[in-house]
Amino acid sequence: MPMFSVPTIHSDPIEHAETRLAPLLRDCRPSALGVAPLLLAFALATTGCSIFLGPEDENAAPTEIRLSATSDVAPDELTSGWIGFMKGLDEARQAIENPAYFPPAPTDRNLGEGYRYLLGHLARIIESQTQQHPDFPYFQRSIRMLSKWTIDNPDTMYLSSAIDSTGVYRVRGRALDTQAWQTGERSTSGDRAPRVVIFQTSTATIGQTGELAEMRECRNQTLDSLDQFDLELDDEGRFEIIVAARRPAGYDGHFLASRAEAPCATPFGTTTYRMRDATILNVREIFSDWANEIPVELEITRLDMRGAPRPPRSSAEMGLHLNAIGQRVAHQVAFWNRLHEFGLELKGDRNGDGRLASPLNDLNPPAPPFIAGGTAGAGQLYAAGTYELEDDEALVIRVEAPEEPHYVGFQLANLWGESLDQANYVSSQTGSQNRVASDGARYYVVSARDPGTPGWLSTTGLSKVMMSMRFLYDVAPPREQMPTIKTFAMKIANVRDVLPPDTPTISPDDRRREVDVRQRHIQARWRQY
Repeated sequence: MPMFSVPTIHSDPIEHAETRLAPLLRDCRPSALGVAPLLLAFALATTGCSIFLGPEDENAAPTEIRLSATSDVAPDELTSGWIGFMKGLDEARQAIENPAYFPPAPTDRNLGEGYRYLLGHLARIIESQTQQHPDFPYFQRSIRMLSKWTIDNPDTMYLSSAIDSTGVYRVRGRALDTQAWQTGERSTSGDRAPRVVIFQTSTATIGQTGELAEMRECRNQTLDSLDQFDLELDDEGRFEIIVAARRPAGYDGHFLASRAEAPCATPFGTTTYRMRDATILNVREIFSDWANEIPVELEITRLDMRGAPRPPRSSAEMGLHLNAIGQRVAHQVAFWNRLHEFGLELKGDRNGDGRLASPLNDLNPPAPPFIAGGTAGAGQLYAAGTYELEDDEALVIRVEAPEEPHYVGFQLANLWGESLDQANYVSSQTGSQNRVASDGARYYVVSARDPGTPGWLSTTGLSKVMMSMRFLYDVAPPREQMPTIKTFAMKIANVRDVLPPDTPTISPDDRRREVDVRQRHIQARWRQY
């Protein structure tokens, strides 16, 4: 049921605010409101609300909440923006619950995590919409423990900054010991840089339209990238990157283009090229040894705006922000539901080709991601599948890589596309955390219960999860040297039947120590002091 019954509304409520939009937020039942308590409290305090309690019990929950669409003090633009914001929240809530939007099954946990997922999008988008500005850049944590999306990599710290192709930006950084960037060796002690650092200029954030058509239209593209293999550092571990439409005259240092010609496939089997402008600088810091790898120190500056004051925010500007926030939250939830349904085929064969894009209890061969645009890591190979077994069963995955990747990781995610809790559970494994076994392969065991082996990934009690693997090489190996993946479904009690005979036993105390390292690393990575 919609949050409110609405008369005819113009597509641009800001432009048509002079109509004053007669009371819009009426006949709103609490069961349909679907906003967080703090947001509801703020709505009641700022929009003028009447609450009608059930007539027979003064302690009963309200049977009706009315929110005024007018204000005695706020300008029309701000009021209209607030209405758009509230509408967007309800549309996002519909995407969490309404089968027409293809959400996961409405189990208690899926709903609880779904509402948190909605709020995570909201928190991220509030910051990006109201705080990010290409004239006054800074690196936002675009994915964090609260705000997870895009089937994120739990080994990664994702950062992003708004940029404008008309500006020239300087990124400065400082990393600890980077020897592994050149040698590829996996050390066992000492503070050092993350295993991988990737910088990308991108045209747009994926999912902003809410429709899968944006992928065919090449709306989200990576224009340029560089990674830790490319970086040259001074004796103190410092580096500098210039980001601009064109390389400055006389500059021969690290450079990322914010304007470039990019290809786009057409429905007719041809490729067109057009000039594109970047709006985002994305950074990924990927950690393999969680006990010792430390985030890179970073700063970004728009060179022609150094020291300039940022203008104060007007109510009209805030109204536009509010409306955009509501739209983008709704669009993001709807987009990823559709991608999971039709792109990844999490619930079955949707294109009729007789196979699943995300095979059940298996992973497809490593390949570049089909969403290799603004959000897919440059140069990475991906393998994906889904897991769905009983509590006493396990999926054993054997991965053999003739050429050792510089980075390899195995991750689990819920059906909303959020990585599982990587701090309090062993729900992911890196190449440093899960070493090559005596037979030259890596083994992973996915199950609800701990099998007492290395390489275990906990489903955290979920009966169905998404599985993904990421591989990154300095130079991509030839096809015959690509990693191969084999899977075996069996009872947990029998997993050692397919593991090498010398596989050690991991005790409950060992597992607690493993989780302790993860908890401390996540606090340090996200500076959750």
